[in-house]
Amino acid sequence: MAWYEGPCRITVIGLDADWPQRAVVAVSGARGARIEIPGEVGVVRHVDAPSWHLEVEHLYEGRWRPNVRAVRSRWETVGGVRTQTVTSKDVDWPGGNRHERNLVLRLERVGEEAGHSRETVRAVTQSTADAPARRVAAGPTSVPTRSSSGGSVLGVPPAVSGGGTSTSSSSPW
Repeated sequence: MAWYEGPCRITVIGLDADWPQRAVVAVSGARGARIEIPGEVGVVRHVDAPSWHLEVEHLYEGRWRPNVRAVRSRWETVGGVRTQTVTSKDVDWPGGNRHERNLVLRLERVGEEAGHSRETVRAVTQSTADAPARRVAAGPTSVPTRSSSGGSVLGVPPAVSGGGTSTSSSSPW
């Protein structure tokens, strides 16, 4: 999950997935609203909040589950507007395509000078209480890794508790 500050316009600009996708904005603080953004190309939502979180999810077996990864590009200025692209991957299939493009979002800063971004982003470890068990790599999981595009990789699953061992199932998770 990524954390942002300030108003933003979020547009779905790409979708290539077998399962329904969505983005969810959780507004921090007393306002505490949730904004669901359906994974349909062309859908636009405006977020007008001082602090908010963004998560990408897919629908599997009747439940919304966090995508395994969301990669953010660096903020760029396009036509005087600060923009960022977020691409996501719902599940890593063994031997499958690992490109993060199941849901693609464009974030645009609203009412902000292009050279003065107030954005602050941090990785937040996701809870796996509702998620099926998945095999995880050893090592620190709370530190974002870098992608080849220069963005951080978010949504890295936390290590499984209980002696540092992980479990697997027949599920792709």
